[in-house]
Amino acid sequence: MNSNKSYLESLGARIRSEANDLKRTPEALASDLGVGPETVDAVMAGKAEIETAKGILLSMAEIYPISLADIWVDSDDTDHGVCLMTAENSKKSSRVFSRPDRTGNLTEYYEYRDTAMSRGAPFKPEWIMELRNVSDSEPDNPDVAYNNGHLMHQTTFFIGPVNFYWEVDGERYCAEMNTGDSNYITPFVPHSFASRDPENPGLIIAVTFLGLVGRAMRDFIAIGAESIDRAAGDLRNQKAFYQRLSRHCAAASISREDLETRAVRAGVEATRAQRIFSGMELPNAPEIEILASLLMVRPADLMVYPLERSDEVVVQQFREGESWSFPDDNSPAYRLTELARSRQQPYMKGFEITVLGGAGVTFEHCLHEYVYNYGDAPVELVWEQDRSATLEPGDSAYIRPFISHHFERPDGSGEGNLVAIRVPGQLTDQVFDEYATFAPEGRNRVGAEMKRWF
Repeated sequence: MNSNKSYLESLGARIRSEANDLKRTPEALASDLGVGPETVDAVMAGKAEIETAKGILLSMAEIYPISLADIWVDSDDTDHGVCLMTAENSKKSSRVFSRPDRTGNLTEYYEYRDTAMSRGAPFKPEWIMELRNVSDSEPDNPDVAYNNGHLMHQTTFFIGPVNFYWEVDGERYCAEMNTGDSNYITPFVPHSFASRDPENPGLIIAVTFLGLVGRAMRDFIAIGAESIDRAAGDLRNQKAFYQRLSRHCAAASISREDLETRAVRAGVEATRAQRIFSGMELPNAPEIEILASLLMVRPADLMVYPLERSDEVVVQQFREGESWSFPDDNSPAYRLTELARSRQQPYMKGFEITVLGGAGVTFEHCLHEYVYNYGDAPVELVWEQDRSATLEPGDSAYIRPFISHHFERPDGSGEGNLVAIRVPGQLTDQVFDEYATFAPEGRNRVGAEMKRWF
């Protein structure tokens, strides 16, 4: 009941907020939608039936020039911010897929199983057993069937002897991975996995997640990838800065030639300006300051960080990861070991967490978190002070941002071993920066509008 009440209040607040932006009073909204004013009042107050409130949202998207995707509110499928999946339920989702072998015959390649997910989370974590065995680590092994790459970013945690294969610019690679090793794979990089031991099939926990591009899909569909591709450039070369500068010039209706002239007048040496504006050289920090001032943007808005070859696929052996006691060496509750990182995905944070004790030492952060118990001992997950669940080996959990949580060793249990992957959702640095400019007295109305403002 409380969950339904909260959801109804969220729907009502969202409808009131959109009506405000459309300059519609509840009475005007009711008239436009052809419903009684008392219905709109009840919906905005969070006191109508759920289907009635959803019907108002659908009608608004049909009548007004707004997108249903912008106003829709999903119901909360978590238990106070946490979703759990047992190993038993994960096994029930099992499905096996085949791929061609060296003879061209389709034979079993992967067994997939779902793990903990939430409709509010940006990732789709999967348990995958490698069913194709190989006797070498050659990247061109004809028994290895590469995929075509995918839109989602991927970070992978390895359990057992697994070969990881990938292809960049037509060149193929292979890395022998073992328990605790990890990787990061850029979208659309072809890759594959195979087991090195027929008696001990390897496993991977593959956490695929949408980045900003995936969440901008509506614009990609409406505008077309070709136009966006021309404007984006390629971070693999220094032309990317030229493309970014061009986007800001176009947005401000200033020609690049005009901006170059203004930059020279502002102190950029003429030859340097010519080479910067032709895309031959990157500006230094003082030059970026001048360009940013002329465009009335922040210097950070013009900063470009090139994509190095090593950034496209990151492979990290467990023994190479930075490891430390948390919160400190004097009273360690956990031992954390960094998993694969990418400079291009600064808020993707992966850890191997060895649970030494854990009681009372909490984690709380702005990221969506996925946790999988890959060890042999159960681990107690405690969140929001009064809620708890035991993660048996093979169990997994999703934890929403800003949910205070910690892990404990149940009485009589040994050290626990977890893999934790944290990724950002819609709450990016840009969102936090924008929100931080809002008038403090109105911030509590974001997502919970309760009054008419016009």
